[in-house]
Amino acid sequence: MLRKRSGDIVKLVAFLLFAGAAAYLLFLTPTGALFHTHAGRKVLVERLDHLVQGAGPLGPVLFILMYAIGSLAAPVTPFTVAGAVIFGKFYGMFYNLAGDILGASIAFFLGRYFLHGVARNFLETKLPWLDRKAAEEGFSVIFYLRIFWFPFIVLNYAAGATRIRFREYLLGTTLGLLPPVFIVTYFIGAMKELLAAYRRPTDLLTLDTLAPVALLILSFFIPALVKRLRKPPLG
Repeated sequence: MLRKRSGDIVKLVAFLLFAGAAAYLLFLTPTGALFHTHAGRKVLVERLDHLVQGAGPLGPVLFILMYAIGSLAAPVTPFTVAGAVIFGKFYGMFYNLAGDILGASIAFFLGRYFLHGVARNFLETKLPWLDRKAAEEGFSVIFYLRIFWFPFIVLNYAAGATRIRFREYLLGTTLGLLPPVFIVTYFIGAMKELLAAYRRPTDLLTLDTLAPVALLILSFFIPALVKRLRKPPLG
């Protein structure tokens, strides 16, 4: 028991060192500083574009891997924007979603390996209702948090620390990310195309710009709809 406890502490320390290194790179290095300003994020998108274009046919695979690895420690917004700019509103949505799901899955298993032992003791003694809810209603919890844009990195690692089953986490992540990823990617891709041919303000009032806004509003009703569909019939 003591050896297991010591192992959990060692894993926690290793994770904290990883988090500290990520924070250092993100907040105290020139590359990390690019994430904090609009101009910096534009530079990141241009760099990603250059790397992906240079990879030729393997560009989409390289992008998905870079997206997934980057999402382990950095905001995903620049990667999502890059996907829409580089690949367009349709292919970009597919590649962005693939990068999101791969990154979320890797972070989940990292959280499970490094944090689950310590977190389990805390949850069982201090927050047993939360651990039980995660185990019994894992899909609903993850789905709702994803669709309401809960911080991506935090949720990935935190979910791994709970008793939630991976298949529930993966399903909730995939379905929960579909609306926001589609909306953001489609909107950015559409705006890029419209701005290239822009002549007057009314050019912006098209289905390509209005549809994502309408979908964004409708997406807030999806959790209630899914909950109603999953509810067992009376009687």
